Amino acid sequence: MRKDFHVHESHSRDAPGALVEEYCREAEIKGMDEICFTTHLIISGPDTSNSIEVGEIPEYLEEVERAQSSTNVKLRVGLEVDYFPEEERRLESLLDEYPFDFILGSLHYIRGYDIGAMEGSMAFFGKRSLREALNIYYTDWKLAVESGLFDVMAHPDYFRKYLHYTIPEPLTLEDYGSMLFEAVESMVSYGVGVEVNPSGYRHGIGDCYPSLELLGVMKDWGIGTVTVGSDSHRVEDLGSRLEKAVARLRSASYEHICTFEKRRNRVLSLDEVCSLINP
Repeated sequence: MRKDFHVHESHSRDAPGALVEEYCREAEIKGMDEICFTTHLIISGPDTSNSIEVGEIPEYLEEVERAQSSTNVKLRVGLEVDYFPEEERRLESLLDEYPFDFILGSLHYIRGYDIGAMEGSMAFFGKRSLREALNIYYTDWKLAVESGLFDVMAHPDYFRKYLHYTIPEPLTLEDYGSMLFEAVESMVSYGVGVEVNPSGYRHGIGDCYPSLELLGVMKDWGIGTVTVGSDSHRVEDLGSRLEKAVARLRSASYEHICTFEKRRNRVLSLDEVCSLINP
């Protein structure tokens, strides 16, 4: 049994050719029993061209529903939504309009900088101290959590993707500053979960998001909702490195993972899942 709750299909324009039907076949081949499509919804910023068009959402839902009729893999439908503070009400209206199973929140853009791109990351982190930069990042993260829009926040230290080009030394918890802990406290208060995402292995940092230290903070503060997702943008990457995500959860003393249906989470024993996931 494998469950992957971060999967991009072709309505995410940075996942061309990643068709729902092909994902279903790949899931069957790999022995997976549940996947959640989380196509990008980006309604502001420079990368709206990577997003599903709002008018395509009914088509997206129907496509997943059709695919469900021809596979035994449980298909869930969701979005990975980029958070922009000024767009909260518009996002709320869109997310309430459709019967999604799962909504991931994410931060790729901070104060006009795309920290998921090398140039944007170097510009953002190169203009300020690391602590100042991370306080800005987690200020926006806290706003995203407190918006009430999201079930789970994706890859909570995604900025590490290119950070090493600006700051080669490994991060310590002291580098994060006070806003991290305020953001984590808000996650607990608002019941928002965290994703463990192994795409850092594909990005070349050789690690999951979040780091073990950061996930340990979240565990210690009482965040109980945790999901795993490959962040696949290609069919062949479905389920990629999920064993790393499970190992990360174990190392942080988690004993379960969560899945979602109709925006409600289900808790599954990590021992059970691990016994059925082969590296």
